[in-house]
Amino acid sequence: MGDVRPHVVRSAGSGEAEAHAYELTQVLAQIGEAVIVKDLDAVVTFWNREAVSLYGFSAQEAIGRPLRELHAADLSEADYARVLARVRAGKPTSSAADRRRRNGETIRVALNTAPLLDIHGQLVGEITIARDVTALRRTEEALRAAHAKLQARLAAIRDANDKLTDEIAARQKADAAMRRNNQELAGTVRQLEAFHRDGEMLSRMAELLQSCTQRDEAYAIVRETGARLFPDSSGSLFIYRESRDVLEQATSWGNGPAADATLGPEECWALRLGSPHFVAAHGTIRCRHAHADTASYVCLPVQGQGQVLGLLYVAVDVDPSSMRPARDTEQRLRALTDRVGPALANLKLRDALRELALRDGLTGLYNRRYLEDALSRELHRAERGHSPVSVVMIDIDHFKSFNDKFGHDAGDFVLSAIARTISKSIRPSDIACRYGGEELALVLPDASLDIAVERANHMRLVIQETNLTHLGQTMPAPTASFGIAVYPANGTKPADLLKAADQALYRAKKEGRDRVCVAAETLPT
Repeated sequence: MGDVRPHVVRSAGSGEAEAHAYELTQVLAQIGEAVIVKDLDAVVTFWNREAVSLYGFSAQEAIGRPLRELHAADLSEADYARVLARVRAGKPTSSAADRRRRNGETIRVALNTAPLLDIHGQLVGEITIARDVTALRRTEEALRAAHAKLQARLAAIRDANDKLTDEIAARQKADAAMRRNNQELAGTVRQLEAFHRDGEMLSRMAELLQSCTQRDEAYAIVRETGARLFPDSSGSLFIYRESRDVLEQATSWGNGPAADATLGPEECWALRLGSPHFVAAHGTIRCRHAHADTASYVCLPVQGQGQVLGLLYVAVDVDPSSMRPARDTEQRLRALTDRVGPALANLKLRDALRELALRDGLTGLYNRRYLEDALSRELHRAERGHSPVSVVMIDIDHFKSFNDKFGHDAGDFVLSAIARTISKSIRPSDIACRYGGEELALVLPDASLDIAVERANHMRLVIQETNLTHLGQTMPAPTASFGIAVYPANGTKPADLLKAADQALYRAKKEGRDRVCVAAETLPT
């Protein structure tokens, strides 16, 4: 779902301002927090992906509607009037409030607002950054309840001590009762301390996971947290491959028997049942992936965004009578998976979005924007290492005839087939991009002019041998024209090289197509 561009920059006829606004829109879309922009009447003008996830309203549903019709529908007239007054006052605020999602669910959100000014410094609206803190509030409520319970116990002990003065005859009995109460209190205090310590550790882990940019970073954080939560146990985290047929060990901790590097979904009862699976010592219903030397263990599916992402396997003691681990151990296990799952799902989604931003949807090649950035990087490397870089422009000959004769679907099929052929004909270090329309571009690092010409001729012949059959129709074999420019002979800047290669391509098409031409200014090799 695409975001709607906010009118953050208002400048009549300013191309630079529009470009800046476009870049700012991409930043806001990827910021990782719900960002909402509204005008002075509290009408939404921007609603990013995180806002869709948080409140349930799509960008199309939210843009152009006042907050009164969205997540602020439950506010009283007086409260909504205060919201309007805050927007029009233009003062930054920070608060927490209850808001209603599209499905009717009420959530607690932390709100940070800031005034939105146009280029003349005039107030035109308000920017709100929202974060879901419902789980945090529940945790705080649980801590307050535990604290109240502790205070109640302390009050009971004080009453018991007061009565001891008046009940001398029952001193021994009262002393015994006091010792029992003290023991219970000490256990409660230890439990609360452990709960608080675990909560801080898990909260810290969640913060770190949210800031991760690579999966290896997240796996290292999970390994360290798992070792601290379960210092006397060994454990492993397995993650599904993209194919969903095998799970790979992402990380592990402890000194127990080494787990297998991979396992199939059918080898684990937790994955087959979709719920935690507890195995006591000498249990008979064991997972096939469990090591024979592991007496008792727990397997928990790791879930995020509605699907199972992996498996947490930890060797802990399981009570054979109840077939469950200790209560605090089970709470820690569930809390760990509850935080790891969404974080890994966010990383996976972030990787997918990053891939979409860099790839052409039809051919799977890199897009033009990535080409320009990559070519700049390769030229910097070539300048430092005094090595050549070749740029090859490719155009499919008579591509319009495919569209006219067989339809645009067939034209897309031809373009995709040739893109796959080119991808198989280049080195892993080479960069293939869709430059625009039926025009493709290659960046060949460390490739001299002779090598680039040789590779271009090889690809030209391979393209001629491509068999094209679309919807039962056999299409004529395609041909392509190639234009080559090389650094530094044809230029030292990306624009110069691309222009030189494009001019060589134009000459190849003018001279009859299905051929390779090099930039006219190329120096002898």
